[in-house]
Amino acid sequence: MLDIIRKYPRAIFYAVIVHLGLITIMVISFKFSDKPAAVASKDKGEEIVHAVTVDAKKIDKELKKIKAAEHKKQRELEQATKKAEQARLNEEKKLADAKKMRIAEQKTLEQNRKKEQERIKDLEEKRQQEEQRLEKIEQQKREQELRGKLQAEQERLALESNKQKQSMINQYRAMIEAKVRQNWNVPASAKQGMSCEVQVRLIPSGDVIQVQLTRSSGDPTFDRSVENAVQKASPLPVPPAESGLFDVFRDLKFPFTLEKKN
Repeated sequence: MLDIIRKYPRAIFYAVIVHLGLITIMVISFKFSDKPAAVASKDKGEEIVHAVTVDAKKIDKELKKIKAAEHKKQRELEQATKKAEQARLNEEKKLADAKKMRIAEQKTLEQNRKKEQERIKDLEEKRQQEEQRLEKIEQQKREQELRGKLQAEQERLALESNKQKQSMINQYRAMIEAKVRQNWNVPASAKQGMSCEVQVRLIPSGDVIQVQLTRSSGDPTFDRSVENAVQKASPLPVPPAESGLFDVFRDLKFPFTLEKKN
């Protein structure tokens, strides 16, 4: 109870004021009412008690809402604090790891320098040259193997990325065609299998800025109905700019065929 009072002092204060006001009204009503109106006073008293009960319920309900909102804010604050703390810890860890790596690299370099000096001092020139030659050959072999693995991995990732991009492109093309068809009023002169091709110029918002017929169906009415459908369907669904795929849809060309006439 004390925790609720500390967290919501203003709500508790208002609740107490409302209750005191209602109790004062009840006391005054009972004190100054006439005896012949005893029955009416009793009814009014019951109404006041009922009002007090209702107000108390409303206040409790509001307190619960306030408490729930405060709990929600507290959870959000705790989550944000936790994320910030985790980010700080991650950054500190990165800096610590970088420092360790730098120290290790310096130590390794120093050790290699000393070893190289000892090797130059102790080994004969011919043996030194041979070892250097063999080391160079081995290093080249390792580098070649590493380059091969890296290239294979890059090709695999590129292929996978291209597959995902093509899948997304196909999905958006299908959504665009579906929306155009929804806005297409098929002319009476259209026949099943009739087809034309249009080129649509779009902006990143999906709005159509130009529709150009690139292959006619042979029926001007059919061609115009397709162009009108594209304009009516604007804006068309296009990939978000951050996906890097919008350039594919900037100048979109696709065939439009009447598969089946209703």
